[in-house]
Amino acid sequence: MRIEARKIFRTPKVFEVSSEGLCLSGHIIHKQGGLFCLEGRLVGEILLICDRSGEEFLHKVDEDLVLYISDGFWDTQSQRFESLDIIEFFDGFIDLDYILRSEIESIRLGYHTKEGEKDYGST
Repeated sequence: MRIEARKIFRTPKVFEVSSEGLCLSGHIIHKQGGLFCLEGRLVGEILLICDRSGEEFLHKVDEDLVLYISDGFWDTQSQRFESLDIIEFFDGFIDLDYILRSEIESIRLGYHTKEGEKDYGST
């Protein structure tokens, strides 16, 4: 799902996207200039591989997200915000599928063990 950035200036945009068992929902608001803020919630289960045993397991995800998005290049040195990670898009659109895929990959890159998690395929 792609949202045209210029349409967010007037009204916050509500969204919901899903992939690989996770759902990202929330809204995007305009902050200033070309800066936007995504406030959302990431919920669901994702299949991971245990870093100790190598076995697959389902990991439950339920977390709030606050992400900053720029429509174009964001020069952090000339802005009031300090050390913010800004996701930059350069075609006038905010790609929510890309953001969700990035969050999924970020989860997968972490260290995971299946202790305390639901086994894949168990009842």
